[in-house]
Order: sequence, then structure tokens, then C-alpha cells
Amino acid sequence: MFRSIYDRLASLTFGLWLIGGVLVLLAVGSFAGGGEGEGNINNMALFRWLMETPVAVSWWLWATIALLALLALNTVLCSVESLRIKYQRGNFLVLIAPQVIHLGFLLIVLAHLFSAWGGYKQVMAVPVGGVIGFPDGSRVQVGNIAATMSPMGFPTEFSAEVRYLGDGGEGVKTIRPNEPFFYQGVGLYLKEVALEPYRAALIEIHQEPGAGVALVGALLFTIGNVVLLAVRRGK
Repeated sequence: MFRSIYDRLASLTFGLWLIGGVLVLLAVGSFAGGGEGEGNINNMALFRWLMETPVAVSWWLWATIALLALLALNTVLCSVESLRIKYQRGNFLVLIAPQVIHLGFLLIVLAHLFSAWGGYKQVMAVPVGGVIGFPDGSRVQVGNIAATMSPMGFPTEFSAEVRYLGDGGEGVKTIRPNEPFFYQGVGLYLKEVALEPYRAALIEIHQEPGAGVALVGALLFTIGNVVLLAVRRGK
């Protein structure tokens, strides 16, 4: 019985079914949505949203997490079986490349778990001279806010200065769309500015504890795929 369960969990077919199930659930969730207003799924860490949202709304995401947990287990068992069966047989790169891909995938899943648990996200409108505080007591201040307007009255470029206290004294960093400022591991992203009735910047504060792990996982996943493709093309 246990052998049968193990074989099923380590099956590649089972893994493909799990991937299909995840895609279906995410498709359902894209139509079901994550709520509006304060409870919007895009405005808070994943686990916080899950704790504050009724299961009737979040059921698809709970089911997705369950399938991803099984997929992670399936990935580990597939790697174990692959190493057990192919050990001392064939090309070393052919043996190790799939395991590097699996490791990259597992690190990406782990990174999302870190961010879902300890991540932080908030959007706020800050006027010139306004202060943004952090849990450790440190603060940054928003300085000059500038925008270049088109003849139609739409902004074509905008920026905001952020003043902060660093090791060498006070520093100033200009943030723009796609040019965030990272202060003590927290990203400050400029989303929009307003010039009337007073100058203010819409800033998104975003902390991703799993970002570094996700980067390592993505690199391993890419390297493993490139090596495996190169070895198979060389045959």
C-alpha cells in the first residue's frame, strides 16, 4: 500500500495532473477576483489576505496552495527516483541538469512562501515634506515632486525626491516609474504624482523577503534548462 502511494506521488504523470490543476484553479481565480477596496489581494501579503478573507471567496487559492505543496513533494520524489535509477549511468550533465531545474523550482516556491508570510505592501499618497515611517523607527521624507506635462495635459515624465539618513549622513534619491529606491530592504515605488491642488506622490511601499531566494531559483532553473537543451542537441 505504502509503495503504491509512493509510486503515485513520485509519478511524472501525477506531476502533470497537478500542474494542470493549478492552471485551472488560477484561471478560476482570475475570474473570481481577489475582492475590492482594503481587502484586495494585490494590496497585502498573501497569507494576511487569506486570513482576512472568507473561505467562500478564497477557496480557489487554498486549493492552489494544496496542489503546489503536492507538486513540491512530487518534484523532490521525482529527483530522488531519477538519481536512484540513473546513478552511474549515462552523462553526468544529463543526470544533474534536471535536478538543478527541480532545485530552482523548489527555491522559487520557497521564495514565494517567504514573501507570502513576511511580505509587506502599502500604497499611500504623500505630499511634499511628508514622512514615511518604518517599523524600526527609521523614516524617509518626500522632497521635490516634479512632472513634465504634454500639450494634452497628461504627464509624460514625473519624479520625486526621497531624503533619507544613511551611514554618511543625509542622502537624496530621485525615484521615477521603474526606478525605485530600496531603503533597508524595503522598495519605494513611484506610481503617480499630482500637482493640483497641491503636489503629492503616490508611493507604493513593498517588502519582498523572498526576492533573493527567487532570483537564485530562477537562475538555477534557467541554467538547468540551458544545459539540458545543449546536451540533448549535441547528441
